[in-house]
Amino acid sequence: MRISIDARDPGFRAYAEAREQGITFNVTLDGKRLAPVHTADDLTGEVIVLARDRSGHIMLDPRRPGEILLETHRGRVRIVRRHRHWTDDSNVI
Repeated sequence: MRISIDARDPGFRAYAEAREQGITFNVTLDGKRLAPVHTADDLTGEVIVLARDRSGHIMLDPRRPGEILLETHRGRVRIVRRHRHWTDDSNVI
């Protein structure tokens, strides 16, 4: 499965349709939960997240002024669908 918050990405449609139904997602990479996630693909083992500096601040892309820098990580990706009635809303996309 591939999900993405980027409307230009092939995973956006699956993400948007799920969100319309009140479904969110938890994403893990090698067993570590990630949030927020820009794109996740459990078939290719790839996640794209916001780049952060050592202090945890979001970094801007030096090549594209005003845009956030994204990082790609690879490993064992797991995407878990969460329904609206689940109580823990932390760390979901």
